[in-house]
Amino acid sequence: APQPAPPAGKDPTRGAWEQCAPQNALLAQQGLPTRWMDSTAAAATTPAEAARQLITQMNLKGVEMGMVPRSVASDSNAMGAVGLPAWMWVGNPDDPQAWGPYTVSKDVNGIAVQATARPVRVTWDMGDGTQVICDGPGTPYEDRFGKEESPDCGHTYMKMSNPTYTVTAITAWSVEWTAQDQSGVIETVTRSSQDVRIGEFHALNVRP
Repeated sequence: APQPAPPAGKDPTRGAWEQCAPQNALLAQQGLPTRWMDSTAAAATTPAEAARQLITQMNLKGVEMGMVPRSVASDSNAMGAVGLPAWMWVGNPDDPQAWGPYTVSKDVNGIAVQATARPVRVTWDMGDGTQVICDGPGTPYEDRFGKEESPDCGHTYMKMSNPTYTVTAITAWSVEWTAQDQSGVIETVTRSSQDVRIGEFHALNVRP
């Protein structure tokens, strides 16, 4: 103890690492190997445990990050500016695994479970020490908005990046489940990240 991670494809609730520790000092010095042993007894599973296992199999995804300024991955020349509004939004709201609602029904160790995942909020970690909490998917930016601020999910950088800010979108999910006349709610999160570059405008006096 503590148990290391199980081998690939093995369930930690269905086995364990075991190591022989003989009393004979000479044998102990030979470094007998640690080996994975599958459990011969089926572990009891409660409805709540079955629901947690189902949630891990739902493969919920981080959102596709819509943002102005654009990420440097999408455009190496993209750059925002200090003092200009940044807009953030969910770029794939039609994907149930990224923005719900997403329902899965499955038999887990003999227990029929149904779970429905819904996003609660997205917390945008802007990379400059600021977090912006958005209760909805946000409003996609359009050129006609110009220098307006986002009506529901925006931020203004006050310092230049060096060289970039890593922006992370953390989606908080509420998953409602039912199994064997029991029910409950389990919370989980997914994440997405991208880098943005923020520069600064400089005034220049030019002789007419």
